[in-house]
Amino acid sequence: MKKKVQVELPASIYNLLQEIADSSGWPLQEVMLQTIKSGMPPSLSKVPEAFHEGLLALNKLGDRDLLRVVEGELPPKGKKSPEFELLRKTYALRLLKWRGHPIPHPFEALVS
Repeated sequence: MKKKVQVELPASIYNLLQEIADSSGWPLQEVMLQTIKSGMPPSLSKVPEAFHEGLLALNKLGDRDLLRVVEGELPPKGKKSPEFELLRKTYALRLLKWRGHPIPHPFEALVS
């Protein structure tokens, strides 16, 4: 099922998207969809439902606190499984990447 959305873009962004469409031979709509898909925040589609609430709560944290999660300095409340701990750190890294921050070298493999 598709939904139609109307969005106003600055001319500079529209022109860049159109330029990419023209040079790639892709329709403008496909370029826009690909751009949105690649810039989406991390998905929980492959994560067990039981972990969703705890991971989604990370969206409320600021960047410094997310980095503290990654470094293990801000543990989750209550006792959680080692699997959740790893998922939590990975999700925090992916949020930082989505927010435009570089990922420290030792963690790059977790978010690629």
